[in-house]
Amino acid sequence: MNTEKEERGDLTHESEPGYKTIFYVVLLITFLYLALIWVAV
Repeated sequence: MNTEKEERGDLTHESEPGYKTIFYVVLLITFLYLALIWVAV
C-alpha cells in the first residue's frame, strides 16, 4: 500500500474571450436552420 498522502489537483480553465459569443451565434444559426427545415416540410 502507498502510505504517501495523495494531493488533489484542482484543474482551472481560463476561457478565451470571444468563444462564448461565437458559440451562441453558431447555436442561433443552427436553430434557425432547423426551424427553416421544419417549416418547409
